[in-house]
Amino acid sequence: MLSWFAFVLPLVLLLALWASKPLFVRRTRTYKHAAQIRTLLNPPDLSLRSLLLARAQPNQRLVHAFGLTSTFVSADTKLHRAFTTRAKVLLAGAGEKNDRWWGVASSAEVAVHHFLPVQQTTDFSTFIQCVTFSVVLSTLFDTDLDTLHYDDLVYVTNVINQRWKDSKIKDAAAMRQDDSLRKMMAYIDEWIVDRHQHPNPLNFILPAYETMWRVVAVTVAYIYRCCDNTLQDVAITFGRNPTEAQFQAFDFGHNGLQPSMQAIVLEVLRLHPPTRHIARAPVASGSSWWHTLVAPAVERADIEAVHLSDVYGENPSAFEPMRFHPSRVPVGGRAELYAFGYGRLRCVAAAWAPMAAAVIAAKVVAQIKDAGCVVTVGDKIGGRSGWDGWAIEKGTE
Repeated sequence: MLSWFAFVLPLVLLLALWASKPLFVRRTRTYKHAAQIRTLLNPPDLSLRSLLLARAQPNQRLVHAFGLTSTFVSADTKLHRAFTTRAKVLLAGAGEKNDRWWGVASSAEVAVHHFLPVQQTTDFSTFIQCVTFSVVLSTLFDTDLDTLHYDDLVYVTNVINQRWKDSKIKDAAAMRQDDSLRKMMAYIDEWIVDRHQHPNPLNFILPAYETMWRVVAVTVAYIYRCCDNTLQDVAITFGRNPTEAQFQAFDFGHNGLQPSMQAIVLEVLRLHPPTRHIARAPVASGSSWWHTLVAPAVERADIEAVHLSDVYGENPSAFEPMRFHPSRVPVGGRAELYAFGYGRLRCVAAAWAPMAAAVIAAKVVAQIKDAGCVVTVGDKIGGRSGWDGWAIEKGTE
């Protein structure tokens, strides 16, 4: 009897372990090839709800950090359709169709003018954050730019950055102990007063701003790191005529054929995708004991790695916007970028964001020149952080 018990007890414990969690856990399975990433992000055999669930589970940290209630943190298909419909309405009013980009350009111009340094030096990344946040509020929510004060914007954008970082290392209880979200929302409540239309404005602010400011910052940084004024000329010309046609135009300048503003932004998105890794929770089309046994905790698409592959041309680690010139497109067609995801859950703003970032960046460059300010270039180009040495300095009179 004892020997029988000694045999059965470990078996029972093992079965209980199988039921509770994977036995052979690979905490993260990372995919670095385009075909793998397409399969991960758009598997053909999963329902919309399963796709949403796979996205929502890794994003639960954003619920604790920002109180999000959007489709990014939910598997509800009705919520997803409502969110995407509302997002398309907001984007349509902010210049997505019919070359209606003059409103975005006007907001960017006013914001840059407001926030250019009145003191000797302004931190580069802080300045770009405040300008971008202002443009998002103005174009998506009709916020009056005159109601926005620089110090308040600095506080709000700093809170967003810090809580985003903290959400990756702190649990829900620790995030709740931090009162910064409540304080930040007090400012946003003053700037966005229509709570009937926008019961939780962070649902739309966060995805628009959090990725946009970094694309703008990196675009401006590369423009000023250029060894001559070629890219500045491209940006200023586009800023004067912010249309889809000018966005795509490869014009001739003093040094020959120049890249289009679109090519500059696409190269930024290739080298510095705002989301370097896209996480998905494994969701099986049919559960099985074997899937439970071997499934990883998270599957991750390494967007940064695939963008640095040689399918994008020679020297893929170098910043070379002209690789997007039509003459350089391979016979099989240009390699796809995955900066905004892929498949059914691709970012709803994927067509809008590159143009919007280009407009803001162009106005930053033009206004800096008109004001006689100078951009101090740091040793390296940052992301959410890492902008040491970058500054905007007031010009000498």
